[in-house]
Amino acid sequence: MTRSQRINYALYQSGWFACILGAAWDRPIAGFLIAVVLTAVHLHLSADRARETRAILLALALGLVVEGFQVWSGTYRFRSGAVVAWMSPPWLLMMWAQFATTFRSSLRSIMTVPVRAALFGLVGGPIAFLAGERLGAVTLARPLAPGLVRLGLAWGFALAVCALWAREPVGSGPGRAESAPS
Repeated sequence: MTRSQRINYALYQSGWFACILGAAWDRPIAGFLIAVVLTAVHLHLSADRARETRAILLALALGLVVEGFQVWSGTYRFRSGAVVAWMSPPWLLMMWAQFATTFRSSLRSIMTVPVRAALFGLVGGPIAFLAGERLGAVTLARPLAPGLVRLGLAWGFALAVCALWAREPVGSGPGRAESAPS
């Protein structure tokens, strides 16, 4: 992992913990704002801000759909931060935005292969929510299995879509000539 990938990973993990612990400690705005700042730092450091911004917007749109479906289906409920009962709280959507900052950096090896990304989402989505529950930010519906399956399938699909988008155009990448901006 390169130095910039380690920085990217550290920024993402810091934002993840800020959002989760902010929600768990009834300070969801604090976690949200920290994640906003860390995402802005990523954009500032990025060589292709326009592409990174598009990835963030795509992830936000997918997050609205995926997490909205989870709220609607009763997969989980939030400890704090929900503004509208039928929508995901802003801190969770900000986590999607920040997650997008990893697609072409620290998670590049996963996100360049859609099948790999789908499998990562299938397993990683439920694990992330189990961790969020353990830290006190979210309460998963019981029995766990149906909700975890819904989470895994939705996250698998969403990450496959993100991976299709995140793939670099032919001819670009380290050691190759950069292609025209997309």
